[in-house]
Amino acid sequence: MAAEYLKEWNQEFPLKKFSAAVYEMRLEDKQALPADEFYQVLQSLEDEKYKMVVSRQWQDEKSEAKKEWYFRHDKIMDFFLVQNFLGETDAAEGLLVDRMGDPRFRGVYFLLATLLPLDAAKELREKLIQYAADTKDNTVSNTFVQLLRTR
Repeated sequence: MAAEYLKEWNQEFPLKKFSAAVYEMRLEDKQALPADEFYQVLQSLEDEKYKMVVSRQWQDEKSEAKKEWYFRHDKIMDFFLVQNFLGETDAAEGLLVDRMGDPRFRGVYFLLATLLPLDAAKELREKLIQYAADTKDNTVSNTFVQLLRTR
């Protein structure tokens, strides 16, 4: 899709920028994607080949046409969210710890079990186990451990 985006719009797919916007959207519990800033991205994601987002159209009380885009599935949103957690930056490291107990990011941790280098995934596993022991909340750690075992 990134190659087709480059060909169609003559620019790189703004993965980091879009992923950061999706992260902020998730923190604010918004469902609709930021169409003003990412119209071209949403057009590409909605393409018949990919169908990563769907649009909903309606008329408001003034009979003006309105359109909003939404991720077709939480797993697609998780793909973009996880981009914020990857890398060896302080920001990414901070997110790994800060969002452990946030149910909105469970799917991100499950993706991390397969995307992180093995040593980093094992380190995160230990942090998740410690978090579970301290909070009695093992909803993420159990599945993370199981996913890591399959690698």
